Amino acid sequence: MKHQPQPPQWCVRFLEWFCPEQLSEAILGDLLEQFDEEVEEKGLKSARWRFVWNVLLFFRPGILFRNNFKLKIINTIMFSNYFKIAFRSIMKRKLYSFINAFGLSIAIAFCVLIYLYISHERSFDQFHENKDRLYRISETSYDLWNDEPGYKSSVYLQLGLGPVLLEEIPEIEKMTRFNGGGEAILKHGDKIFTERITYVDKDFFTMFSFPLLSGNINKLLDDKHDIILTPEVAEKYFQDESPLGKTLELDYDGKNEIFTVAGVISKSPSNSSLEYGVLISQENRMWYDRNMTSWNSYSTPLFIQLRDGADAAVLKGKFDAVIDKYMGEDLELDREEYNVPEDVVMVSYDAQNILDIHLDTKIHWANSSDPQYALILGGIALLIMIIACINYVALALTTSAARKKEVGVRKAIGAQKNQLVSQFTFESITLAFISMILGMLLMVLFLPYFNDFTNRNIELTSINWFELVGVVMLLTLFIGFLAGSYPSLFLSSFKTTHVLKGGFTSKLKASFTKPLVVLQFALSAFLMISSVIMYKQMEYVTTKDLGFDKEQVLVANMHMGYSVESNKMVERLRTALEAEPDVVSVAGTSTSFGHGWNMRGFTYEGHQKTAMLYTVDPNFISLLDIELVEGRNFDPNLASDSNAVIVNEALVKDFGWENPLSEYLNHHEDSASRGEQVVGVMKNFMNVSLRSEVRPMFISLKEGYLTTALIKVNTQDMPATISKIEDRWREVVPGKPFDYTFMDQDLANQYEASQRWMKIMGLATGFAILISCLGLFGLSGINALNRTKEIGIRKVFGAEVLNIFILLNRQYIWLAIIAFGLAAPVAWYVMTNWLSDFHYAIDMGWELFGLSMLLGVLVALLTVSYHGVRSAFTNPADTLKYE
Repeated sequence: MKHQPQPPQWCVRFLEWFCPEQLSEAILGDLLEQFDEEVEEKGLKSARWRFVWNVLLFFRPGILFRNNFKLKIINTIMFSNYFKIAFRSIMKRKLYSFINAFGLSIAIAFCVLIYLYISHERSFDQFHENKDRLYRISETSYDLWNDEPGYKSSVYLQLGLGPVLLEEIPEIEKMTRFNGGGEAILKHGDKIFTERITYVDKDFFTMFSFPLLSGNINKLLDDKHDIILTPEVAEKYFQDESPLGKTLELDYDGKNEIFTVAGVISKSPSNSSLEYGVLISQENRMWYDRNMTSWNSYSTPLFIQLRDGADAAVLKGKFDAVIDKYMGEDLELDREEYNVPEDVVMVSYDAQNILDIHLDTKIHWANSSDPQYALILGGIALLIMIIACINYVALALTTSAARKKEVGVRKAIGAQKNQLVSQFTFESITLAFISMILGMLLMVLFLPYFNDFTNRNIELTSINWFELVGVVMLLTLFIGFLAGSYPSLFLSSFKTTHVLKGGFTSKLKASFTKPLVVLQFALSAFLMISSVIMYKQMEYVTTKDLGFDKEQVLVANMHMGYSVESNKMVERLRTALEAEPDVVSVAGTSTSFGHGWNMRGFTYEGHQKTAMLYTVDPNFISLLDIELVEGRNFDPNLASDSNAVIVNEALVKDFGWENPLSEYLNHHEDSASRGEQVVGVMKNFMNVSLRSEVRPMFISLKEGYLTTALIKVNTQDMPATISKIEDRWREVVPGKPFDYTFMDQDLANQYEASQRWMKIMGLATGFAILISCLGLFGLSGINALNRTKEIGIRKVFGAEVLNIFILLNRQYIWLAIIAFGLAAPVAWYVMTNWLSDFHYAIDMGWELFGLSMLLGVLVALLTVSYHGVRSAFTNPADTLKYE
């Protein structure tokens, strides 16, 4: 028996799946008949191709065309009908539709912003072409200066390590040392500005993918006095002229040198772990030659590029060989001197891929970020989205009773349950898409402010727009299906006869919505309590008495480097400003509070000690109004005070001194000297963040140079006073810009990250409360609708407006209290962990939780008052005639 040729089975299955049963049978029968004819006329191969073609196009004259056309018309009519009904339903209930769309749009906007933030965090350093071969070197060493033995890690390494690794380890192809954050004065003609200086090696430009806009990339930094500018800096000094080959005078580290512009490089993007200013060679750093051979000086981050195909795993053993060769003897001496056990590894090096730097908080790096921040923001976004979805369900159920007759009539004329579910789900998706459009507009509007809050520079590009639209579309469909599923099933379940005979009243059971509203308000309460606690903590740290007077103190960099000349310039500035009535005092210091410190480590009576060191002049204590609990201030007329120190109470306690004024501080560990005499004891004051406890500290007149001037003023007109100070500055310090900050602002900047998170929490709390209030609004509408007849009867029997208002709203007070009862333990746990980062923190007393609950209950009461007041004032004749 001859085998009958068959068309492609996948096409047959597709047609059966895609078409309604009655249409698929007719279309398939017509296609199979034509398939048999074509087999006889043109052969099996041609017939199968034709069959596939007809199925995919779904278009052919005759019966196939008619059936296909009918199907298209039916689908078009159904879609058009769904859309019309959805549009009419939305317009008929404008208030509820606006509230729902507004709540969803806020949730979508917030979620999109969080998505952009997380995407930006994960995109750091992805733009480097050689990213898989770029590594940062870090050091882990045994901490000899800590009371409790342990390890510490740092990226600040020996200056000479980079060239040694390049020479000793063949897997390393290139290396660059990277020192940023320094400042220098650049001069070109009459243009004088302070710029940020970054020291690098010539391989920097070929290792990293920062676009070079002009210059020869292979010749950059061939000369020690080459300088590479960013476009912003080049425009500042040369306007529209080409800067290549032109010269700039560089005033840095107390010396003036001429540099030649060798290139212009683009500014580092916002998602780069490396931020740079003006680029010059490492060879220009102070004490470069001396530090190149010093293995006890740690000051330089180091990046390497491995050869193509090299295995980073082999670096560990080769690092250990380098340590043994160049540091082995010194480490063994330290091991013996400090009695370090033999099994303790004194120093080790590790290589970390550049893609892992940004989200690594174990090692300090200026542009790193805690990955928990992204998780927290993502969690907040999820909470807000959940609240919005709950809010949608509550509002959909509020209006469902008004559509009971519509459902009954549509079922009576033959509408199936699945058609009703499709209709109501389509309405939900339509409203979600309207919310999506509003949300995207809000996202664009909020993005600049969001960047300020998060300290990021997130930009909308064509690439992330495409990705963003796809994510938002999926999110919108998800919200539409999820938030509309229960209301659509609820509405479509009404019984036709029960509704049309009048057996179905307007009363709705809100038992399902009450737990939802409690949940969403509990989430809002959690954010509210957390925001209140964060606000109180930040208020505490910014208003706490630090132990010195930080108000109206200008901090000015002398731009003289570490030199005696800088000390002399501070004295000249003091003399010049004595004539200004608004200037109270001028003092010099090695560095100001909030700008860092010098930590000195030394051995005292066989114990390792560390203490902060500030070099000051005799006016320092009086200018800041620091209290002396024992002894006296430095006396400029006593020559012996050049060999004296003043310590704080923490140092006295740490050293166990009973009579500190009879003690000497031998921090140089000089066996030929007793050290420097203690002439005074300062009361403890907070020169660092309140996250840390007060550390041992001492001040000295000779242990460094006065690189910074503190100018105390007393004025009501700060701009005019600063202008006068600047005029005097130009006379005393010609050719140096007057760069200043305010000490109180410098100290406040220590809490910038916490302040930023407090703002984000406040913003999220505001959004969550707003959306939750919309949910409460919906629930109060359900309650008022349920009790329409009851309210009318009560008013007929003489019930007062106040009694009815209380009757309708007292349940919401209990719902809010229950929500806060659920939220309080969670908020207490989370905020306890957050406050643990501060050594000085507020006590989370019951009053903070009580205040939060009082605010929440008040907001809830104001929200539900609309329906309560409206129902209370409604004429009972207007309600009872419909019941």
